[in-house]
Amino acid sequence: MQAPGPREIALRAHSNYYNEGAYDNDRLRWTIEEFLSRGNIGSVLEVGCGNGALLQLLKERGLEAVGVDASKSGIERCAATGVRASCLDVSTESLPFADDTFDLILSLETFEHLMNPYYALQEIRRVLKQDGRFVCSIPNPLTGHPYLYPGLFQYKNFRQFLEQSGIEIERVAPWQWAPRETILPPALRGIPVLNGRVIAGGVRRIIERTYRVVGAFPSFCYWLWTFECRNNKAGRTDIYRDVSHQTRPSSDRHFKPPV
Repeated sequence: MQAPGPREIALRAHSNYYNEGAYDNDRLRWTIEEFLSRGNIGSVLEVGCGNGALLQLLKERGLEAVGVDASKSGIERCAATGVRASCLDVSTESLPFADDTFDLILSLETFEHLMNPYYALQEIRRVLKQDGRFVCSIPNPLTGHPYLYPGLFQYKNFRQFLEQSGIEIERVAPWQWAPRETILPPALRGIPVLNGRVIAGGVRRIIERTYRVVGAFPSFCYWLWTFECRNNKAGRTDIYRDVSHQTRPSSDRHFKPPV
């Protein structure tokens, strides 16, 4: 018997993802107000559209939006509400759109589910216009979210992952607080008086404000991070090929340690 490939594994794992219900729309409404409330948006693609809740909100605002997702149950709900969406695994399949099709691509809490996030990002860059906007969010690992590739979704590492592929980050907006006890050392989190609202919550607020005052982003304070980016197609576009070239025997461009 032949083992299932990555595409089959992904589609099987997410097939019934939305059979038991859906998430609240508060997060989606916040995204629209924060990132889509100004100017002409143009054509929109959502990668990881789920049950189509965000697509439906965009449709109600008269925006031209389509989606893709690996969940069969999610796409069935999209069809039932009249929004355009296709069932595919962006981690292993090409997006069914021509180059430079979209002005804006959204991908909310999706990359942490992908077997091949690099391939997915390259497909997004391909169908997104030059200087097109890319809005992408991931959960803070401190929330306890499980990951296929834990190191990638540390704040600093995910920023580098985007930037090394030609995605220019313009700003990062946080959504809600991370659990307040995560601000404490692990050994102290089991002490009720310390991880409550007054102490842990107060410490978290002080740290967050201090970081903001000095112009730093206290990523560990928040539940998730949303990156608003631009697609720079003139920037580095093929680090995969670059890695192959720099590491092959007799290469004249062997990698160097960071300075």
